[in-house]
Order: sequence, then structure tokens, then C-alpha cells
Amino acid sequence: MYAVISDIHANLEALEAVLGDVPEDVETIYCLGDVIGYGADPDECCDIVRTLGMPTISGNHDLAVTDLETDLNWFNPTAAAAVLWTREHLSEENAEFLRTRPRMMRTEEALFVHGSLRDPDEYIINKISAQDNLAMLKSVYPDVPICFFGHTHVKAVAPSPNGAMSRGHTLDLRSGGPYLVNPGSVGQPRDGDTFASYVIADGESVLYRFVEYDIKKAQAKIRAAALPDMLADRLAVGR
Repeated sequence: MYAVISDIHANLEALEAVLGDVPEDVETIYCLGDVIGYGADPDECCDIVRTLGMPTISGNHDLAVTDLETDLNWFNPTAAAAVLWTREHLSEENAEFLRTRPRMMRTEEALFVHGSLRDPDEYIINKISAQDNLAMLKSVYPDVPICFFGHTHVKAVAPSPNGAMSRGHTLDLRSGGPYLVNPGSVGQPRDGDTFASYVIADGESVLYRFVEYDIKKAQAKIRAAALPDMLADRLAVGR
């Protein structure tokens, strides 16, 4: 059994709450990237991910912070401000860790990417992009039943699981597939749900977990760090 988390975005309160929720029989926690960016605890979150030995992908924010040649014009002003702040608050050891992570991982049971299978920075946000990536999954990795992706901060399953879903939030991998599964965001959800979310998988099913955390504490840290207020405000609305 393993867990998959994504888009921590330096939200220590959310990360600690999720780790406290992970069942003891979970053997490995895979991280889909963007450990840092937006939140006020980049070093602390990276320390946890690194010391726990989580197999981790480099997300676009991880690379923007650690690669000083990144063109920040690709980021909106709020995100760019967070990148610049984070560069000043991340140890070189953690910067090197994030900078040298792979952009894709594979096990016998699954693929793990940040944005998409065909482009680590692509946002899978509509039916067309999902269909294109599913076609690539079937063609290039015909024996892999599932590809986990993040980046959008929105929980999603493609194709629409319908009958494959059971017990509310469980996807049955034995029905249909292959599937693209986004576990949602640990530290900055954007689907109107303020809970930190992640998934647990065992090769036959994927279970979504939703975890409460101390949002007000995370917000207070962001404001105390003089990061853009919007980064704190959005945690309370999940947008």
C-alpha cells in the first residue's frame, strides 16, 4: 500500500496533518512535486519530505525557486513574488534536493508526473488534454493502469469513473482504465474544498482522503512573512 501527495506549497500545517492521517500500513509516500512556493515554511516542508525519504518529483515551483535562470515572466506577479521570497528562505541543501529530482517516476503499478505524461508543466484541465494523455498512456505504457498527476490543485479522475467508484471516494482499478488520477493539493486546494487531500492506493483501488488542518495558523505565517495577502486569503476558500 502506498500514498500519493502533491502540491504541498510550503504549507507546514497541512503537510503535518496529512502525515498524521496516513495509515501505518502505508509503505511509501510519493510526492508529485511543488513542495515549495506560496507558503511560509519552505525549508521545514522540504526537510520533512527529504528526511522521510519520499520519492519526489520536481514541480515547476521547485525548479523556479532553485534555478536562478528561470524566466519569472511565466508566473503571475503573486507567484513570482513568492518565488523570490522562497529563494531567500530555502537552504542550499534543500535547493539541491529539489533541483535534482526527476520529472517523472515509474513503478510496476503506476506512473507519477507533476503536470502530465507528455509535458511536466502541462495543466490537465479539460477533456481534450485528459484524452490526449490517456491515449499516450495506453500507447507508451500499455501495462500501467494508472498515472498520478498534480499541478492543477484540483482532485480529478479521468476518464469519468462512474461505476468504477465505490464507497464514496474509492476508485476501483479493476474496472475500466487506465486512469489519470489527481490527488488534489496538500497545501493549496483550488476546487472549493479547504481540506488538504491525498490518496492511498494498493494496486486494486485508490482512496481519497480529506484532512482538516489549522488554516488560520498557516495564514498568519504567510502574513507575518509579508508574502502577498492573497496567498493567505485563498486558503480559507479553497480557490
